[in-house]
Amino acid sequence: MITVLLVDDQPLVRAGLRRILEPEGTFTIAGECDDGDQVAEAVARWRPDVVVMDVRMRRVDGAEATRRLAGAAPVLILTTFDDDDTVAAALGAGAAGFILKDAPGEDIVRAVTMVAEGGSWLDPQVAGPVLTAFRRVADRERRGRSAAARLTQREHDVLSQIARGATNAEAASALHISEATVKTHLGNILTKLDLRDRPAAIVYAHDHGLA
Repeated sequence: MITVLLVDDQPLVRAGLRRILEPEGTFTIAGECDDGDQVAEAVARWRPDVVVMDVRMRRVDGAEATRRLAGAAPVLILTTFDDDDTVAAALGAGAAGFILKDAPGEDIVRAVTMVAEGGSWLDPQVAGPVLTAFRRVADRERRGRSAAARLTQREHDVLSQIARGATNAEAASALHISEATVKTHLGNILTKLDLRDRPAAIVYAHDHGLA
């Protein structure tokens, strides 16, 4: 029996997935979540064989929820034709499969089964656009990593502190340096990474795993 966690912010979609999977007799719905910020806790609680998750949700999208799982359960992403960049991000985060929300029921059954058994599934109708978007995201990340390589270790430390929400004073205290030195390092970070301001540096740090 394959245990499934359903994640979608639309109750009708979750109900529809139940109607497709449960009559097969090989699936048990372990639980449901209505947003991505509930997934990690639900997986720890129910230990599903597969997570079937919408790519777009109100608070935490499928890509970020997949990243937070860090491989704790395989993820099959539900998508539509206009989600290419978000789906590409989910692919980069480790999702094992992607299928259109309006795919035939038999395809959804096969996709869930394959991902639960350790395989992968990429709906042919989204394969081309998603892989193109993934290459675009990967290229952007490579450029970001190349820019980050120009930072000194101390600048990395300051950026990490700021990305965690620390003030200049808190960063200075944590790193045993002066506030003036933190400000100098931050100025160097913005220049080297070609960023506009502190919020942009915070976003950059989270996007490139420097937080």
